[in-house]
Amino acid sequence: MSNSRPKSLIRRLAVWSLALLALSIPVFWIFFSAAVDKVSRDVVDTRLLEFADQVRGYGVSLMAEKEVDLPDQNPSNLRVGAGSADVDWVWQITPENRPPVRSDLLALSDTSLPVSPAPPATGFALKNIQSTLGSIRVAERIADEPLPFDETSDRDRERVHYIVGIRKDRYDGYVADHVARLERLAYIAVIPVVLALLGISVLIIASMRRDLVRLEDAMNAYEQGLKDRVTGEFPKELQSVADRINALLAHNDRLIERTRKYVSKIAHDINHPIAIIKNALDGNGDKDLMSRQLTRMEGLVDRYSSLARAIGPEGTARQRTQVAEVLEDTVGGFSILYRRSPLAFEVNCPSDLSYPIPRHDLEAMVANLVSNAHKYGDSKVVIAATALDGDGIRIVVDDDGPGIPEAERTSAVNWGKRLDEAPPGTGFGLAIVQDIAELYQGRVSLAVSPMGGLSAIIELPGVRN
Repeated sequence: MSNSRPKSLIRRLAVWSLALLALSIPVFWIFFSAAVDKVSRDVVDTRLLEFADQVRGYGVSLMAEKEVDLPDQNPSNLRVGAGSADVDWVWQITPENRPPVRSDLLALSDTSLPVSPAPPATGFALKNIQSTLGSIRVAERIADEPLPFDETSDRDRERVHYIVGIRKDRYDGYVADHVARLERLAYIAVIPVVLALLGISVLIIASMRRDLVRLEDAMNAYEQGLKDRVTGEFPKELQSVADRINALLAHNDRLIERTRKYVSKIAHDINHPIAIIKNALDGNGDKDLMSRQLTRMEGLVDRYSSLARAIGPEGTARQRTQVAEVLEDTVGGFSILYRRSPLAFEVNCPSDLSYPIPRHDLEAMVANLVSNAHKYGDSKVVIAATALDGDGIRIVVDDDGPGIPEAERTSAVNWGKRLDEAPPGTGFGLAIVQDIAELYQGRVSLAVSPMGGLSAIIELPGVRN
């Protein structure tokens, strides 16, 4: 077993916070870089679309002039952006029934851009194409443009193909320029992000440490006798711990009170026979009387020993006991012990029913009820167990004996009086069952059984593991 001191939770949180901070910086840089690249491409694409609108306007103005012959026009005065040279950009206007008009670079290199057979569109579409000039990023659109009024023609519109682009290497250069400018902002942005994460981590750790200190102070107040419980309002997770601690303290209080009651009862119940024996010895009294008193004292000791063996819940996590198995074993034991008895036993219990209770405690309760039923039943005893809501159980032992009058049922399970004052015929078993059931916040009740005798009922609530 290691003797090393457990690591501090706060220190562990601090280490994890620093690890998270260290991981967040590259993650932030990755996402920021992706966002910068996207924004930069959108900026260059926007310039391309703006130039495409200029080209279309240029084409529409040419076609609106009735006497214009498009191939003879000199397009060198068409520029994009703030005076960019036309050689950086290429464009082509292709009317349906006339030769195309091209930018300088296309005209000088006698290159034509491919015309796609797409239907007319309401705007330019961006895409990458391959041409003799290499890879080009283009904005393309087909539109039905109005023609000048002509009495000799029945056509008022002509389909025109517009394609405007920039060589891909030049496009990537523009994007890289924007990325370089925007990436400078990353160094400025990462500082407040890191500080914000660091501040949040410090606040979280400080808040948790404060709650842990409050819980520690509450426990110190209990240990110093200032409080009888761990009191205070804590976060949900810590409140659950405090509730468990208080439940354990309450359980210990019940065990202490139970022990005190044992000691008090032993002292009270044995004191009377001792006094009788003492007086008898002083006066050379009746040996038979002294023998009876000793026998009575032995019975008292045996009864209290039975109670002491029922120790109750063993901590907050208990192994589940199969109820049907305990019932069958108990009935089997009585059948062997009293095999000459004509009494019949019947057990009704689901085979999968279980409850978080030590087996010996459940056996003690069932055995005492069955013992009473066997003692006072006429011909039959029925033991049944069922599940209750919230993981609880109900165990009922019915017999066909004389039962207990309703007025005496409450006192039958109350062993606060002297044992020799208990109602006749009730036995000591009910007191043992009641005492054990109370340790599990359960209860014992008595009623009339369907067979006319006594019905002893144990109800144990669900236990949080």
